[in-house]
This record gives sequence, C-alpha cells and structure tokens, in this order.
Amino acid sequence: MKTNNSHDTKNEICENILHETLVKCVFWQMLFAMILSLSTAFAQTIRSGDDILTIWEAESIAAAQNPSVINAFQQYKKSEAMYLSAWSQFMPDLSGSMSWRRYDRDMLSFRNETLVRTRNNYSFGLSGSFPIFSGGKDYISLQQAKLNKDAQWIAYLDARAKSSYDVVSAYLSLAEAIMQENIAKQSLERILDEQKIVEQKFSLGKASEMEVSKMRVQVAQRQLSEIQAKNLVIRQREQLCALLDFPLDTIFQIDPLSAPPPEETLPPLEQILSQQRNRSLAQAQKNLQSARLQKLSSWFNYMPRISFSAGWNWSGGQLPESFSMMTDEGSFSYGLSLSWTIFSGTSRIADVMNSKASELQLSIGVKQAKISAEQGIREAYRGILEALASYKLYDAQVSDAKLTLSAARKQYEIGVSTLIELLDAELALEQAQLQHISALANYHRAKTQLRWLMGEQE
Repeated sequence: MKTNNSHDTKNEICENILHETLVKCVFWQMLFAMILSLSTAFAQTIRSGDDILTIWEAESIAAAQNPSVINAFQQYKKSEAMYLSAWSQFMPDLSGSMSWRRYDRDMLSFRNETLVRTRNNYSFGLSGSFPIFSGGKDYISLQQAKLNKDAQWIAYLDARAKSSYDVVSAYLSLAEAIMQENIAKQSLERILDEQKIVEQKFSLGKASEMEVSKMRVQVAQRQLSEIQAKNLVIRQREQLCALLDFPLDTIFQIDPLSAPPPEETLPPLEQILSQQRNRSLAQAQKNLQSARLQKLSSWFNYMPRISFSAGWNWSGGQLPESFSMMTDEGSFSYGLSLSWTIFSGTSRIADVMNSKASELQLSIGVKQAKISAEQGIREAYRGILEALASYKLYDAQVSDAKLTLSAARKQYEIGVSTLIELLDAELALEQAQLQHISALANYHRAKTQLRWLMGEQE
C-alpha cells in the first residue's frame, strides 16, 4: 500500500508541475513575441525617419533585438527544457521489440502444444520499468533543475535590465552630444561677432594686432570644437544603433535633453538598501542553494535503489494467425529489483569532498555579490545627489556667465576691459553650459543605474 500511495503522489505532482510549466512556457513565449513585434514596428518607423525615437521605444527595441538579451532568453529556454527532462526520472519507461531470425537448418519449436520444424523464429515483446526509490538523488536533481531554471530567468531579466541601462546611457550620451554641438555652434557664432568688434576697433586704431591675432586663434579653436562636436554626435548615434541592432548609418530624431530634473525627495539610503532586489545577488543565492542540494545528493550515493519492472513476450517459429492467438501464447512477467553499491573505490568520497568545496566557494560568492550590490546602490544614490546639486550649481553659473559675458562685451566695446577678460567670460559661459548638460545626463544615468541595481526594471 505504501508503494501505491507513493506512485499516486508522484503522478499527481508530475501532472501539476507539467501543467504549470506548460502554462508558463506559453505565456512567456506570447509575451516575448509581442515585444518582438512591437519593437520591429518601432524599428521600421524609426528607420523610415518619420518619427522620434523615444527612450521607451529604444528600450523596447533593445529588449527584443539586443544579442545579449536574446542569448540570455535562449539560455533560459534550455534550462526550462532541462527542468522538464528532470521529471522523466519519476516516469515509467516503456519499450517494444520485434525480431526475426532464420537458421541454417530446421529447428524444433512448440506451437499449440505441437512440435513444429521450422528455420524461422519470430518474437514480439513489451517491457517497462518504474523507479520506486532511487536513493533520493532524483528528487535532488529535480530541485536543482528548478533552481537552475529560476537562476536563468533571473539572468534573463538582468540581461534585459542591463541592456536597458546601456541603451538609456547611450541615448543620453547622444542627447548630450547634440546639446554640446548646439553649444559649440552658439560659441562659434558669438566669437565671430566678437571678432568683428575687434576688427572694427583695430580699424579705428583702438585694438592691437595681437588682439586681432588672438581672435583668429579663438575662431579656429571654435571651428575645431564644432567639428569635434559633430563627430561626437555621429559617434554616439552609431553606438546607439549598435545596441539597437540598427545599421550604423540609420538617421533618426531623439527627444531633446532639456527638461530639468523633477523636484523629488529621495528616500533615505537605508530604506533603499532594505528594498533592493539585486538580481546578481539573487542568482548567486540560487546557485548556493543548488550547491547545498548537491552536497546532500553526494551522500545519497550510499543509498540503495529499488525499481519495479514488467514485461510481456511472445516467440515462435511461425507468425500467429490472429492477435488473440499471440496473447494466448505470450508470457507475462513482473518483479522488483534491489541494487546497492557496497564499494566503488573513492569516487563517492570524492563527490562529497567536491560538493563541500563548491558550497564554500559559492557561499563566499554570495557574500561578495551582496557587498558588490550594496556598493553599486550606494554609489548610484550618491551620484543622484551629486548630479542634482551639480545641476542647480551649473544652472546658476550659466545665468551668471551670460550676464558676465554681456557686461564684458559692452565694457570691451567702450574700452573699459581687456580682450583677455572678454575671452575668459566667453570660456566661462561655454564651460558652464557643458557642465550644466553633463549634470543633467549624469542624473538620468544614475537614476537608471539605481533602478537596475535595485532590480526594479523588468
């Protein structure tokens, strides 16, 4: 009775898990296909140049087309198949056989209790076996397969989040480069206007040849800066195209990086750390659980195995005339078998030692992953605070630098200030504008990095 109850329990568990696995498989395949179709539509729209590529669209396209994301998803599908395969250890094996043999002389065989001479021999058979107890290793391997599947799913989500962070970072770098190009153009236009002022003063004898020469140098420098800014835009656009699996010469528009950071109050760092769900740490914990199961499994090598087997066989010198004749003449057998390895050298001892070492290594890996995750979160948190403070500072500096440059230009026109003071004011405005844009981009990068490290991006 215990054997039958165990058999029924195994079948019930098997059916429930298989049903759950199939439902999850269909759901995630449909979800992945939907994301792929949406991203393909976005990609076609962007490549045609008819629309603006938003950050959300870029993240969606990368989630379906980025090679690292696709590889991670296929790795998860492989682990899902291995988990499904692990259930075969709890299912019976059934096989059929059929053979024909001809001898070089007549052989004697019985047929309906009659002695028959024939050179042919035919046989048919069915055999099956069912593992009743396998030392517990089958349950352990099933749990390990499930842990591996869960870990690969976490790795897939982390690959998507990492791809999203990379795409957002590249998107912000492109937006920052476009703004830097605009700043370089504005700076060139201003320096050209200031060059005209110097030339006018030189024609009136109020400026020296040295001042005219310095302005020529400044104009050349601004022209070079504009070319470098244009090349940076092209370079950043190509980097974003590579992450989105676009041709490198794809032309598209993006949202400008102009809106200031929202007025928000960050929660305390301790609260953020208590809510973190870092995927690298979660994956390391899954691997440690698997190692502990492997350690337990290594001791199960010393346990016996019990299995049930049954078979049916028919053999004769002539083919049966009907199915009922074959069933009447066939023979059926069944039985239990017990196997217990008493001694197998040092291999089982080595498995125990190896599993202990693996568990220790992975426990250290969990500690390192926890420290690394906390360090990354702390650094991203500090980066957000610094970026917010920097943005406010450089925003004030831009306003102040514009006033200073306007005053310096008027003072230079009337001869109150020198050209050096005017150029210093011009340089101060350009630097403040560049730092202002950089602080805004760093804020959004740090926010995205914090979401990734916290495990918030799905």
